[in-house]
Amino acid sequence: MFVVEQAIFPATDRDEFDERIDTIHLVGATESRVVGAVRLYPLDRTGDVWQGDRLAVEPEFRVYQLGSDLVRLAVSTAAEHGGRIMKAHIQIANVRFFERLGWTTDGFEETYHARPHQPMVIDLLRLG
Repeated sequence: MFVVEQAIFPATDRDEFDERIDTIHLVGATESRVVGAVRLYPLDRTGDVWQGDRLAVEPEFRVYQLGSDLVRLAVSTAAEHGGRIMKAHIQIANVRFFERLGWTTDGFEETYHARPHQPMVIDLLRLG
């Protein structure tokens, strides 16, 4: 779903982070299929800083706020694993969506996978 709709990756979005034992894949599913997903993993050895990426929701399920639920679940999961902050590279069109979920900008707009993205961060300690 992510690969086809985003047209960023030629065939698959699988990378070295998918192979790590500390990478967590969260999914939203109906009885018959996966309709949303997000991936998260620690960026440092201490597990203080986490990365969230590959958020994807099938278009017909976006009206059910599955994207918000997956982001909140990723944030709480990183916090439960001892994270202090979580980072993400957010496509410019989705910055407001993440701001409404408590994320803040973290630096200047950048090119990430040949597309403009805004680095963003959320303080996981404030969740407690």
